[in-house]
Amino acid sequence: MLVGRIVAFVTLVFTAMLAGAQLPGGPPVATDINDYLLAPLRVHLLSAKESPDISTTLTGKDIARILGKVNRVWAQAGLHFYLESLAQEEAVNPELFLAHKGPAERFALLSLRPEETKGSNLFHVYCLKHMTVNGIYLNEAIFVKDTASLREVEGGMDEPLPRVTSHELGHAFGLAHRQDETNLMASGTTGIWLNEGEVRQVREQAKQFPWVEPASAVRQKADEWARTGKPREAEALYQRLAALATAVNGPPTESKRESPATKAASGTQRTGR
Repeated sequence: MLVGRIVAFVTLVFTAMLAGAQLPGGPPVATDINDYLLAPLRVHLLSAKESPDISTTLTGKDIARILGKVNRVWAQAGLHFYLESLAQEEAVNPELFLAHKGPAERFALLSLRPEETKGSNLFHVYCLKHMTVNGIYLNEAIFVKDTASLREVEGGMDEPLPRVTSHELGHAFGLAHRQDETNLMASGTTGIWLNEGEVRQVREQAKQFPWVEPASAVRQKADEWARTGKPREAEALYQRLAALATAVNGPPTESKRESPATKAASGTQRTGR
């Protein structure tokens, strides 16, 4: 039975990791994988007829890769995003967005969203081809452009889109911009690292969202559904937990470079100016 195999896998991996998890070369994450917080994310791939500046060329395969790297970054805070759904959809009001140039475009971005996929109780990331900035958080949604470019820094992300997405999610949890170029919240760099204060802030803020759940609660719900004859519902949650367990083992970049946070552990930690 598929549910039984997934349960066995999740149990094995969770048991092996209860002693503590750490990103290779990075700062400690949640010491107990049951303390990880799982957050739903809906990704929207926007298109618009005769509007190449809107139509994204990203695919589902690209999103899987990007989300994997986003989760390696956010493992620093014991936070894991799972793909609630992937919406490939036609943007509405493209002429309104195209009529706003420069910084004014941010006032028209929200108008691109189809009403039927807005949804509540989850985070939204919209992908489009071009806009003035690499990404932007607008309370109701995050927008990221395909053509994002960043300045490389030591220990940084190896491609722009996962870093831009991770950065904007940081704003969704109340993090402000920082001057430390290796920090995730620095503007325009590939930096990915968070300090202890930021980790605490993110976890405290995440717990204020009713749709963000601890892995332990998800496991408890999955076990209950498995016992009460809801195998499909239970399987979906077990697969979510299995994805978490697999993601925790990965580094935040393809290379295993030492994080600036680790380098600073024995001395004074750098802060933004």
